[in-house]
Amino acid sequence: MTYFLRIAAPIPALSASMLTLLNLVIGLGHFLVLFNTGAYLPMIPHVAGSLGVNPAYADWTQANFFLAMALAFPTATWFLNRWGEMLSLLGAFLAFALASAVCAQTPDYDWFLAARVVQGYAGGLTIPISLGAILRHYTPQRRNIGLSLWGIAAITPFTLGPTIGGWITDALGWRWLFYLNIPIAIVVALISAILLVGREAEHRHPPLDWPGLIFLLIALAALESALNSGEIISWWRSNTIIFLTIIGTAALIFFALWEWHSTHPLLELRFLRRRNFLIGATGLFFTALFFQGTMAIYMVEFQLTMGYSAWMVGLLLLPMAIFSKLSATLTQRFLNHIDARILGMIALLGFSAGSFWVSSYDRTASFDELLWPQILVGIFLGGLFPPLVAIALSGLRGAAEMRGTAFLNLLRVCGQAMGIPIMATLWGRRLIFHEHFLTADNATEKHGINTSVGHATLANHIAHHAALLTFNEIFYIAAWGFLVVASLLLLAKRVVFAEPDVRVRRALEELAEP
Repeated sequence: MTYFLRIAAPIPALSASMLTLLNLVIGLGHFLVLFNTGAYLPMIPHVAGSLGVNPAYADWTQANFFLAMALAFPTATWFLNRWGEMLSLLGAFLAFALASAVCAQTPDYDWFLAARVVQGYAGGLTIPISLGAILRHYTPQRRNIGLSLWGIAAITPFTLGPTIGGWITDALGWRWLFYLNIPIAIVVALISAILLVGREAEHRHPPLDWPGLIFLLIALAALESALNSGEIISWWRSNTIIFLTIIGTAALIFFALWEWHSTHPLLELRFLRRRNFLIGATGLFFTALFFQGTMAIYMVEFQLTMGYSAWMVGLLLLPMAIFSKLSATLTQRFLNHIDARILGMIALLGFSAGSFWVSSYDRTASFDELLWPQILVGIFLGGLFPPLVAIALSGLRGAAEMRGTAFLNLLRVCGQAMGIPIMATLWGRRLIFHEHFLTADNATEKHGINTSVGHATLANHIAHHAALLTFNEIFYIAAWGFLVVASLLLLAKRVVFAEPDVRVRRALEELAEP
C-alpha cells in the first residue's frame, strides 16, 4: 500500500465544510461496512428459516462474507492505484448496495450466499481506500480530527452491531438490515465521488500479482469450504472434504513459494522471519478465531436452544459494547507508556477468565447472571487486539508498515471466517455426544422419550441440558486458547514504534482490528 505514502501532485484543496462532509461521509461508509459484520450475527437463525436451509448453511453466509473481505485487503492497493480513490469508492459502495438489494429480495439461498460474498469483498475494499482518502486530504495539523472520527467509526459498529441487529430482526425483520444498506451506500458513493472528482492523485498502473492472488483464492476457498462442509458431513470419512483439503493445502504451499520469491508479492511473507511479526500475527489469527467463533455460537445457539429472541441476545452483548469503548480509549493511551506485551497478556487473561466464567454454569443462568461475564469481557475487549497489532508491526514504518497491516488484515479476517465453522462443528458433534450419554444409561427412559408424547418435556429437558454442557465445553476450550496466546506473547521482544506520527500509526493499527 505504498499509495498513501507517495507525494501526490498538487490538487485543489477542499474547503473546511467540504472536508468535514467528506470525513462524515467516509465515516458513515466505514460504519456501515463494519456494522454489517456484527448486526448479521443474531439474524442467522431467521435467515436460515426464511431461506429454508439448515442453520449450518446460514453460517456459511457469514463465514464467506469474512473470507471475501479478507481477499479484498491485499487487492485494494491495485484498485486504488489503477482507478483512483474516487472511482474505487464509487464502484465499491455501489457494488455493496447492489449486493444488499439482492440479499434483501432473493428467496434463493445460492443467490443470497453469492451476494454476501460480493458484499464482503466490496466492503473490504472500502476500508483501506477510505483511510487513504482521509490521510491525503487532511493537512498534518488537522489530521487528528479525521483520524479520531475514523477510530470512532472503526470500533462502534462492530460492538453495537449485535444489539441493534437483534432489534432490527425482531421489530422489522432481518431483511431490513439490507434494505437500510441500499440508500446509505448509494449516498456515500455519490457524495464521496462528487467531493473527490478532479482531486485525484496521479494514477499508476502497478502489476497485480495474479498468480499469487489465484493461489490464495483457491487455497482459502477450498479450506473454508472444507470447514463449512464439516458442519454437516463426516469430516475425514467424506471424500469431498479430503479432496478440498488436499487442494487447499497444495494451493497454500504454492502460494507461499511464489510469494517468497516474487518481486511484487501480494503479501509480504518475508515479514514472518521477524519474531515479533510472527508472534503477533499468530496471536491475532487465533484470537480472532476464538472470539468470533464463540460469539457466533453465543448469538445463534442461544436463540435455537435456549429460546432467546434476537433482541434479547443482542442485549446480552450490550455491556460488552459499552465497556469496550472505555477500555479501547485507555489502551490507546497506555500503549505508548506500558509494554504492549503486558497489555496484551492482561486482555487475554481477562478474556480467558470470562470464558471460564461462562463455562462454569451447571444450570440455566438468568439473564442478569449472564450479563456479568459480558461486562468482564467488555472491560478487556478494547485492549484485546491493539497490543497484538503493535507487537506484529514493531520496528516497521512507512510502506513496510502498510504491507504488514495488509497481511495482518488478511490473517485476522481469515481467523474470523474459520472460527465460525470450526466452533459450529464442535457444537454439533459435542451436542450429539452429550445427548447420547444423557439417555443411554436408562433404556426404559430412552424408550419412553422416543415413543410417548407425555415424555416430550423430559426429552426437551435432556436436549437443553446437553446444549448447556456443550456451551461449557466450547467456552472452556476457548478459555485455554486465550491462555495459550497470552503465554505466546512472553516470547516476543519489546515493541519499537518506528512510525513517528502516532495518529497515523493508530489508524493503521485499527485497520487490522475488528
